[in-house]
Amino acid sequence: MAKTSVADTARPWLALLAKHHFWLLSLVVPLVLLPLLFVAQGQLTTQIEAVRREIEGHISALKSVRQIPQHPNDSWANDIDSSTMRVKRETLAEWRKFWDSQQAIRVWPDSLGPDFVKAAETLKSDGKLSPRLLERYQDVVRTLVRELPTRLGVEDAMKDASETGQSSPNVPMQQTIRPEMIRPGMGPADGVSEVSPYVATWSSENQQRIFASFNWDKKPSTAKVLLAQEELWVYDALCDVVARINKPATGPHNAAISTIDELYVGYPAAEDNPGGVGGGRVIRITANQMPDGVPPDMMGPGGPGAAAGRPPNPRFEGGQTGAAGMGPPGGEAGAAGPVDPEEMLRNWVYVDFTGKPLDATQLGAAVDCQMIHLMPFVLRVVIDQRQIDGLLVLLATAKVPIDVRQVRINAPTSGQGAQKAVWEDNAAVTSDAGRLYDVTLELRGTIGLATPPNEGTVGLEPGQGDPVAPTEAAEKPAPVPKAALFHRPTRRRIAS
Repeated sequence: MAKTSVADTARPWLALLAKHHFWLLSLVVPLVLLPLLFVAQGQLTTQIEAVRREIEGHISALKSVRQIPQHPNDSWANDIDSSTMRVKRETLAEWRKFWDSQQAIRVWPDSLGPDFVKAAETLKSDGKLSPRLLERYQDVVRTLVRELPTRLGVEDAMKDASETGQSSPNVPMQQTIRPEMIRPGMGPADGVSEVSPYVATWSSENQQRIFASFNWDKKPSTAKVLLAQEELWVYDALCDVVARINKPATGPHNAAISTIDELYVGYPAAEDNPGGVGGGRVIRITANQMPDGVPPDMMGPGGPGAAAGRPPNPRFEGGQTGAAGMGPPGGEAGAAGPVDPEEMLRNWVYVDFTGKPLDATQLGAAVDCQMIHLMPFVLRVVIDQRQIDGLLVLLATAKVPIDVRQVRINAPTSGQGAQKAVWEDNAAVTSDAGRLYDVTLELRGTIGLATPPNEGTVGLEPGQGDPVAPTEAAEKPAPVPKAALFHRPTRRRIAS
């Protein structure tokens, strides 16, 4: 049988394919490409639809912006700039108004001399008083601080060692027999000398500690003078409140406040644990803790829970530290704060709005302390409990903003008060002949002091804070929504 070659068999077909390959390819190519074309067209359609939806979304957003009455454009930007400038000017105007409202208390004493008063009132923020004026203030400030007992109607115990003949400022005042203590038949042998001309008593220790903070051996700096005078203004405001509530009194027997056990402002009144946030406010007392009637950890301006790690302040060294709860001179090791003596004068003189004391560095960086300085105070008195509300009202309506943040009834005293404390296990019983309604009241809070207005602080250039015409300062009224036009109340006319 003859074998047939594959090549010989396929040769006629190859010849036919070569002859008609164009027509054959014209049939095969569409069969292959059309499915691929359909697949590609579907993917392209999907992408086109997605892009179309994105474009339509942007067009809708543009249409919604066009429908806004004051959409962002040059006019809108100008309105924003004008509104911002108006807010800055209004803020500066309120700042100036607050500053002017305290002009009545921010008065330099005439005893300093007209040249001193003029120099102090025109002193710029970076200005300095002359050495002659600084020396004069050093001499006069001792007299100024000794006016506080007169304001309160109490005996003056603000004497230094040369006047009292004592080496320590903590010498108690000689006890004065009060009218309610005099009994028939009592005479000089019983200790009765004369009726006290004062309406109340003020702790001699407290007075002498305040006096020591103003009794300077060296010429003060300008910053020291300004801070000291500011403290005197605050002391004056608090003393005036106490004097007002005691005005109807004829003596300690009928005074609303019979005893001022403690009065401090600024650094001595600052608490590192404001409001008892860290605990230590509730202390259980036992008899063996009270050898002298007062637990040691509850004495002093620092109050319960006060720590000695506060930063140093040059005005409260030596006798002003340690026993009063102010910490050792120079503060604890590692205490934060500036080391420049001029800057250290501002340590813990002010607090923030939460009551936290601020050192000089924190004070300069705190935004909320640029327009107002909050000076802490503590006032602990023996008061007729029926007069507590009246005292709080007087504090709330004082010439300066006084914010009472803590009210403690029967707070411990330093032993200088008129009451006699008898301590028993877990209890304290107080008694005072003739004053059945007395309680020990401790108030802590802050006093707001305006700072000099500054255009740069509110973001204004010099001169931009000057008063502007009413047309420039007037704010454009907001457009009335269309929906509100359909809800306006209608007035019905009644025929007479």
